[in-house]
Amino acid sequence: MKGFGSRLVTASICAALAACGGGSSHDEVAPATSSIVSVGTITGFGSVIVNGVRFDDSSATITVNDQVATREQLKVGMVVEVEGRAPACPNSDQAVCEGIAARIRFRNNLEGPITSINRLTNTLQVMGREIAFDESTVFAGASQSDLGGLSVGDTVSVSGLTDQTRLRARLIERTGSFQNGMTPIMLHGLVAQVDTALGTCTVDGIQVRFQGLSAAELPAGGLVDGQYVEVQGKGYGETVMTADRIQLRERISFPDASLVEVEGYVSGFVSVSAFTVGGQKVDASTALFRNGTAADLKDGVRIEVEGTMSGAVLIASKVIFRQEINAQIVAPIQAKDAGASSFVQLGQTVLTTPLTQFLDSSGAGGRAVPTLAYPDLAISDRIDVRAYRNSDGVLVAMRVERTDPDPVLIAKGPVDSKSPLTRLGLLGIDVATGPATRYRDTLGNLISDIDFYALLQVPPAMPTIVRVQGEALAGSLNTIDATRATSTRGEVEIAH
Repeated sequence: MKGFGSRLVTASICAALAACGGGSSHDEVAPATSSIVSVGTITGFGSVIVNGVRFDDSSATITVNDQVATREQLKVGMVVEVEGRAPACPNSDQAVCEGIAARIRFRNNLEGPITSINRLTNTLQVMGREIAFDESTVFAGASQSDLGGLSVGDTVSVSGLTDQTRLRARLIERTGSFQNGMTPIMLHGLVAQVDTALGTCTVDGIQVRFQGLSAAELPAGGLVDGQYVEVQGKGYGETVMTADRIQLRERISFPDASLVEVEGYVSGFVSVSAFTVGGQKVDASTALFRNGTAADLKDGVRIEVEGTMSGAVLIASKVIFRQEINAQIVAPIQAKDAGASSFVQLGQTVLTTPLTQFLDSSGAGGRAVPTLAYPDLAISDRIDVRAYRNSDGVLVAMRVERTDPDPVLIAKGPVDSKSPLTRLGLLGIDVATGPATRYRDTLGNLISDIDFYALLQVPPAMPTIVRVQGEALAGSLNTIDATRATSTRGEVEIAH
């Protein structure tokens, strides 16, 4: 698949952002103020940005878990449904689509105790439900902005996208420590395997006990397979959640002939004309494909589908393959170009787009995931960038997180070159190594410099992914000093 192609709102409302990726396009735009329903991840604010569209939310009705909420309660990483209108964008590769939100609705998938963590597979379980996380996942409410801030027994709220039997987390927020019988927990999902005699069922794959609940605490007429519900309770043990109340909830629905935009993972793939995304049936037989082709469609692929509803099927006009993050740089901003929405770190130009998530975990931010936008970034700010390389070899940021100042520099990506035992290159960044450098394998075990370099593959072979850390090398703008000659920060590790 190629780099970041054009980003278009439903029915070609928005012109391409080809300058940020591998192609150029000037598609026709839809009539001004087209009605739209957009389901996807919040990537930024200054109004709310979903699926590359900046929706003015100043007059929107906002609900969080079916309770009236404010704009301040929305967070980067939340998967939301936006109903509103999206005016046509200027016909420019640099255009940012502007829409107007009438309604924004958020429901977390579940909130409950972490029952296990597997750092090797990048998964954890919440009440036995498998949750996968990746470089796109936002961690909030913890001491660290990654899995390192979480432990078994913590209560977390999770928002994500379903991928086969797993939930791909876009936001994991720690809300406290779980105390059985006291800490509120909740769950949204489809009811299955109802056993009225035992008083049990499953909701989104999690075992739920409802025995003893009164009729007033259950849906009218009782629980039935296929209902979409919210489960509330305070008890979890022996792989079962004990419900205090189960209520019917309105599912996301798309009116016939409406314009729709849905982000999610492909499942139930039969053919290009028959698959589902986020539970929505899709026919992409006449769609235009971006960043890939129809041959790339298969179960587990993350895409965005844009089109029009016909009956219960979304007739896709466009299918956009979402790029996977494969690069990271943590370093100060060396230069910034306001006009191009790009900046320089360790000598490398990094582009941002309307899909880029902006977070602030610095002390100046004041809260876990405060509002941050490109104009707020300043030269010398230390930022954690998660990105991918487009077809032109340029880094395109999917996530930008401002952090507290620290001399440690970090880079992660495929190795471009190596000179045993003194140097390796990745992402255009030079890394100086030496006898005192700490070398680690994929399990984190210390190994010798000879063994480490022997394991590294460089092009034309499939390059090895490596994570490095160190400090700036005097007189160089693009070198990480991992030699430990002047600090104790030098370390290189083969990433899994």
